[in-house]
Formats: sequence, structure tokens, C-alpha cells
Amino acid sequence: MSKSPAANFRTAVLASVSLITIAGLATPAFAQTTQPSPDKGGANSDTMEDIIVTGIIGSLQRNLDIKREADGIVDAISAEDIGKFPDSNVAASMQRIPGVSISRGTSSMGGVPTSTGDATAITVRGFGPSFNETLFDGRVSASAASSGRGFDFSSVSSDFIGQIDVLKSPDASLSAGAIGATVNIKFPKPLEHSGFRAAGSVSGSYASDADGASPNGAILVSDTFAHDTFGILLAAGFNETQTLGNHVNSQGWIGTTSDKFGSLASGTPSGVPAWFIQDYGLYQEHSDTIRKSGRLALQWQPSDQLEITLNDDFQREDAHQNQYGYSIWFNSGNLQNVKLNSNGSVVDFVQPNTPTDFQAQYNSQVLENNLYGLNIKWTPTNNWKITVDAARSESWQNPDGQLTSLDADVGYGYCNKAGVCTNTNNVGITGVGAGSLPYPTVYGPNGDTSHFTNGFIGSHVFPMSSTRNYNVIDQGKAEAEWKSGDTTIRFGMQYIDNKENLASYDTFTNSDWQAYSGYGPASGSPTGVALPQDWFTKTFSTANFIPGFANNGNLPPQILMANPGQILNYLQGLGNPQTKNIPGFNTGCCTPPFDGTYRLILSPGSLRNIEEETFAPYLAATFKTQVADMPLKVNMGVREEITHVISSGLGQSPTAFRVTPGDPTAFTIDYGPTSTFSATNNYQYMLPNLDLTLGVTDDLQVRFNASRTLTRPPLNYMTPTYSIGTQRVGTVSASGGNTALMPYLSDNLDLGAEYYYQRNSYVSIDGFMKSVSNFIIGNTAQKTFAGVIDPTTGAPVQYSFSSYINSPTAQVYGLEMAIQHVFGDTGFGFQANATVVGTDKPYDPNNLAVSNFAVTGLANSANFVGFFDKYGFQARIAVNWRDEYLDHFGQAQGGSIYGSEPTFVDPAWEVDFSTSYDINEYVSVYFEALNLTNETYSTHGRYKEQLLDAVAYGQRYTFGAHFKY
Repeated sequence: MSKSPAANFRTAVLASVSLITIAGLATPAFAQTTQPSPDKGGANSDTMEDIIVTGIIGSLQRNLDIKREADGIVDAISAEDIGKFPDSNVAASMQRIPGVSISRGTSSMGGVPTSTGDATAITVRGFGPSFNETLFDGRVSASAASSGRGFDFSSVSSDFIGQIDVLKSPDASLSAGAIGATVNIKFPKPLEHSGFRAAGSVSGSYASDADGASPNGAILVSDTFAHDTFGILLAAGFNETQTLGNHVNSQGWIGTTSDKFGSLASGTPSGVPAWFIQDYGLYQEHSDTIRKSGRLALQWQPSDQLEITLNDDFQREDAHQNQYGYSIWFNSGNLQNVKLNSNGSVVDFVQPNTPTDFQAQYNSQVLENNLYGLNIKWTPTNNWKITVDAARSESWQNPDGQLTSLDADVGYGYCNKAGVCTNTNNVGITGVGAGSLPYPTVYGPNGDTSHFTNGFIGSHVFPMSSTRNYNVIDQGKAEAEWKSGDTTIRFGMQYIDNKENLASYDTFTNSDWQAYSGYGPASGSPTGVALPQDWFTKTFSTANFIPGFANNGNLPPQILMANPGQILNYLQGLGNPQTKNIPGFNTGCCTPPFDGTYRLILSPGSLRNIEEETFAPYLAATFKTQVADMPLKVNMGVREEITHVISSGLGQSPTAFRVTPGDPTAFTIDYGPTSTFSATNNYQYMLPNLDLTLGVTDDLQVRFNASRTLTRPPLNYMTPTYSIGTQRVGTVSASGGNTALMPYLSDNLDLGAEYYYQRNSYVSIDGFMKSVSNFIIGNTAQKTFAGVIDPTTGAPVQYSFSSYINSPTAQVYGLEMAIQHVFGDTGFGFQANATVVGTDKPYDPNNLAVSNFAVTGLANSANFVGFFDKYGFQARIAVNWRDEYLDHFGQAQGGSIYGSEPTFVDPAWEVDFSTSYDINEYVSVYFEALNLTNETYSTHGRYKEQLLDAVAYGQRYTFGAHFKY
């Protein structure tokens, strides 16, 4: 019997999807823990808010339902119970969603990149934090500390979250749709559940090798009154995280040619491309971060037609770090007996008369965020709903002028101008190789290791800084929704005004950092102050410093730990060198003259004000129909983004460079008067989207999405001025912005299938392709300051200038596979997912063009979660893997003649475990262990042997209790 055209079509679709499903199931190597993600059009619906889920399995079923019913490509994570999110870390939960991987907490709070091991940011389908938009109940949150548009999820208490939606295809009524994903964090509201509710937690966490245990606690109370027409919700949380990190650091691999070195080892070719370590260091970092958060939500529903919600969300983060370290600075022209490997990486060298520096550094950051707003929903008829929303989000970095960094840099030096050489160290670096820690070949004054950390210590430099940023976002939205049967139409207007004020204060601008530079008389130097040697007796050990890396045993066994406050007080206690003679003072160092007190002054180039105004009218419609007797859900929308940018700032140009007395490796710079610069930019884009969901059977559905999305440039990239960064002899760099930058624009296609073969179980596969134009890349050029002479060469000062430009289009494509399975009523189950990504613009390390463009963030990843949930007992083990990826262009030290050098993050496995037991219906106890395999965080440069950072942050254990009522 011949089949009907409809039957033939259904059979063809079933056959295609079956092949895709089998391929997904037959690829266990790519299994990754799936974490349900948000629903797109469904993300705006309230249909799920009345469902109360408890436990792992209940939460997973809700996530599955959201994914299945969503209008677009959406996954979700919901609380397992009131006040009980699946993980204490929000980003850690999201990495179980197909296509989502995490970045472990890295920052440069004190100028040296460091890691606490916390999951802080997400990458979706290969697109990093700046390509993903994070909303709080549909609103944009300000972030004064962000270096781009990325979001730090460690600042959000998981105790307050009800649900997280991750939208991989855009919802025109919600936002412009980020190129990676839009993350919508939803908080509970009092009228969602009637009556009194309370939940809370208390715990203590301990990080291996940290200074002590950390207390944590949260409480949430909600109640309704007046026949459930008025509700109030209050929540407060306290979280402390202590981490001890061991850190080997090469701040940059500087690209040059081998003829620029002092001398080459026998057989080493001259004039070939070469890369060398300029600033090498060993550090131990004691970090303590305290986060306080609070939430107030008021709701009033005077009638069935009207609901008014007022909320205020507050977070404050106080991060403090004591950083102790040892570092050495190298200049290419001073390097002797240089050896290169086949890639051109310098793997061995020596440098005569090399100073030794120890850092006693205190780093800190205070970050406050406050988001408050009013939402009014009015339903005048059964078909119409009108929503008006207004909010303000504010963020302050160091609101009271708190210090960002206080760095007492001490040590012993080199030959002075009179030829007195108390330190003739021929210090070198060797041990360079993939998976290996570079190490110094000689340490201690004149190679005397017994006095490496004491006996000759004098003052060197004292950098201090304070970054003070403010970001405020005013936003408003008006929307009308008409619904009849299976048809919904939404239209409205959204307005966002994003203002960012940036400023930095430091001791570089007035040169106070060099007031007592020179290492002192023990180094034979006329400048620098001898410090009491009995201060320098405490050290830390480098035994098994970075697990899993070779050469741990070759590092200097002990590194000095000093007190920066003690050193600061001593130097300031010497008095005013303008009114008394102070031996060791660096006469003429500072402008205005140094008066004995280190003063932070405004760096003019850092003062920048950027305002971005956006108007966005939109129209979206959803309806259902049939194709060949199969139900088809259609969701379509269009959004017009109209943006106006105004950027202004202060700038000043250098007039003279002088070698710093007592420190021949550094320049002192004189500047001319400051001037005000300003510029504007305007752009407008139409962003359409189409989602089709075809129900092939009751359990199998196929999805198709076509859309256009955009991601705006980071505001701090759009500044009209530049500032000088590195000011070392042989290496001068400057950086600036580009107000004319256009947003990244992506045309997206998705095709996938989901098979829900039993309750709480499914398998899915999704292929995607993105064509992204206007990629923003760092552009580096070698320039000179007109008329300004380098006193060491007699030629104009040459510097490396870094800015940003839009680049050509790149294609990104990939495949996501996921499976979730619960074994009947046994309580056992698992989630697994994998993501494979690629691009037509991969990084080519052998391309030495200054603007060597490549797509950043792309990495294959896989996750697996096995769990048990029954008899009041819950247990979960999570295994997460992410392959090597290009994180960004640029390293802590610039100056490469080949442009911005790349920074790659090395592959990593992470294994976490958590368990809980319900003592009764009100109280449960839990235990969590993170990083059971003692994984480290590491990065490298152009080639694998070019180690940049290797950080061991250890394991963390938490014991606690949840309660609810």
C-alpha cells in the first residue's frame, strides 16, 4: 500500500531524527552533564511559577518541562527546594547545560593574574563572558568592576535564586539576544506562594592550606496578608571564601628577533623570530572574600486585574588579598648565551647583574551593587495584558576610595655607577617546556643562597593604586500582550541608558612610587633605604608548589613574606626629604616634590565617561498550526536596536623620558598639560528571529531557529584617550580606546531534535552555525612620541600602542549532545552532555602579522553528573572537562613586535561531590567537596611551552544545614 505524502514526510523526519539520536547516544566520549536552561518565549510565562519541586529529581523534571515547552532553544536550572539551589556556586550549576562551560575565578586585582578556583563566568557555544548577557528578572545589572560586559556569577547568592533561564536563541521581547546566550536569573516573589514561608542555611567551609574556616549563612522569609493580596519577602546572606593559591607567573612572552639579544648560544640562529620571558615571579596569595547580600520584594494585588511589584536587591563584596612573591625583570639586550627551541621560545639564558625583588603586596577591592525597580501588570480584559517596568541599577568599585593595591617592593640590586658590585648574579631562567615550571638558575646575592631572603634587603619601589569606577543603568519598558487561544502577540518599547565613569588614582603619575628606589647601601647604591633585617625572617615553602607540573623541586625552596604596612610606615616615618637630609632619597624623582607621604593622585588618562543610550521597539508573535498532521509551534519576532554613544575623557602627552636615579630599568616621565577629548558614535540594527518547533510524535520534537543577534563593544573599549602603561627601559607601552567601534553582529542557524522517551529522561542533539561580523580585536602598532628622546638610545622613544578595531567575519559552528536518564523508581540517574565547536578562523601561531585575528573562547567540553535521590538522602558527583582554548589576546606585559600575544587556557578536569540528608521535613544537613582531583589553573602563550600562569588553589569542603518552614 502506498503511503500518503503526509506519512512519507513523517517517516523521513523520523528516520533523520533517529539517526541523530543514535549518534548522540553512541558517543559517550562527548557526554556532558546537561543542565536545563531557560525558556525563551517560555521564559516570560508564569505558568511554571506555581509548581513546587523538591529534591534533585523534582528539580530536573521541572527543568525538562521548561526546555520542552519553550518557544526557542532554552535550558533551565531551578531550585530543588525553597532556598536550595543545586550548587552553592551559580556558574558551577550552569556548566551542566549543553554548550555551557565555565571560567575559574581569575582577576588582576593587584596587577598579577590570580585564581581562587571559583566558577565566576560562563562561555556559551564558545563565546566568552562578554558575549553573554545576564539579566535579573529581565533587567540589566550594572557592574563597575567588569572589564567588559561579562558578569561575575560568584557575586550572586544561590540561596535567593528560584530559577535560571539560559536562552540560546533570542526573545525579541526580552533583549537584543546575546551572541552566546541570554541568562535570565529569576528570584522568588511573595505572592507566588500564599502564607508564611521561611528557609535558610548555615555552613562552614574550609579550603585546603587556607588560613582558617569560613562561615556562611542565608535566610529568606516570605509572608502574605489581606487574603493574599499583599506580600513581603526579605532575604539576607553572608558568604566568606578563603583561598590560598600558589602561583608561578610569567607576565608576558615578548616577541622580538634573536639578533636583539646580548649573545646567543652556539648553534642558535640569528635574526629569527624569538620570544622571551620579561618578568618572572613566584607568588603565594592569601585571599579572603566576604559577600553580603540582601533582597526586599513587596507585592500588592488589589484585584485580579492588577499586580504591583517593588523590589530592591543589594550586594557588597569585600575582597582582600595578601600576596607575597619573588620576581626578576629581564631585558632582551642584556640576555646572554640565549638558547631557542624550534618554535623560537627562549628556553635558557643568563642575565648578568640581575636585581632580586620581593613583593609584600596587599590587594583589595570593594564592589557594591544595588538594583531597584517597579513593575506593574494590568489585565484589563481576558485577552490583554499591559506591563510597565522601570528600574535603576548602580554599581560602585571602591566607593570610599579604598586601595586597589599597596605594593612594598624590596630586595637587593646591581652594580652602581661607581662600579661597586655587591650583587653580580648571572641569573637566568631554564626548565621551559610544556607542562613544566620555568625556574631561576641562580638566586641569592652573588649566588649565596643562604642570604636569598635576608641580610641585604633594601627599599626598591612602592606602587600604590586605587581604581574608582561607577556604573549606573536606567531602564524602562512598556509592553502590551494580546492572547487568544494558541496565539500570542507582544509589542512594546524598551529604553536603556548605560553610564560608566572610570577613574584611577596611583603613585605613578606623580612618580612617588620611586621616592626610595635603588635597593639601598647593602647593594652599593646611593639611593634606596636599608630596612631592618629582622623584619625579613618569615618565608613560605615551594615544596610541591604546583601539583602536576615538572620542576617543582628546582624552585627556590623558600620565598620571603614581609609586611607591606610595616614597610610603608617605616618609609613615611623618615620625614620630609624637602626639609631634611634623608640618605637614600631619590632626589628629583617626583612631581610635585615628594614630602615624605606617598600620595595617590588622579591619572588623567584614566578619567573617562561613556554613555550609551538605546531605544528598542519590538514585536513578537507565537501561534500553533499543523504540518502533515504534526503540530507546529511558530515563534517570530523583530527588534530594532537604536544606539547612541557619547565618550569623553582627559588626556596628556609625555614631554620627556628620564632614567630613574637608582633604578636603571625604569623611566620617569614628564607630561604636558591635560586636555579634554570627546567623540560620538551611532548605529542602528534590525534583529529578526524565527523559531519553529515540530512535534513529530508525542515524545519527539524537532527545532529550527534563524535569528540575528548582537553584542555591544565593552564600554571601556570606547574611550577617546590613551594612557601609558609599562614604562621600563627597552619596553614602553600605551593603550587607548576607539569610540567608532561597532557591535558584534551574528546571523544564527540552529537545527536540533529532542526525544523525551520517559518521565524525567530525554536525549537531544543540536547543531548550530553563527556568522559573526565586526569582531573586535586588539590592534598593536609600534609608534614614537614626536620630539621625545629615549635617553638610553638617543633616538625618539619607541612604544607599543594597543587599541581596538573591528575585523572581518568569522564562522563558528558546533554540535551539542545531551542525555538525562532516571532509572525508574530507584532514585539513581545521570546527566551527560558534550559540545564540539569549530571555526574557520582558528589561531595560527606561525602567523606573525601584528593583527593575527582568531575567534576566542572556543573549546570542546563535556560534563557528567551521577546522582541518587531517595529516602531523604541525596548525593551528586559531577565531572567536568574543558579542552584548551584561546581566552583572549594580550598578556600582562606587552611590547611584542608581533602585536598582542595570545593567552590560552590549558585543558582542565574538575570533580566535585555533594550530598545531603533530610533529618525531617524541616531540616537537612549537607556536605560539599570541590576540586577533589586538586586540579590547577594554567595558561600559556603562543606555544604550549610559553607558561604564563600556573595556579594551585586546592580543594574546598563545606559542612552545613538547610532549614525550611
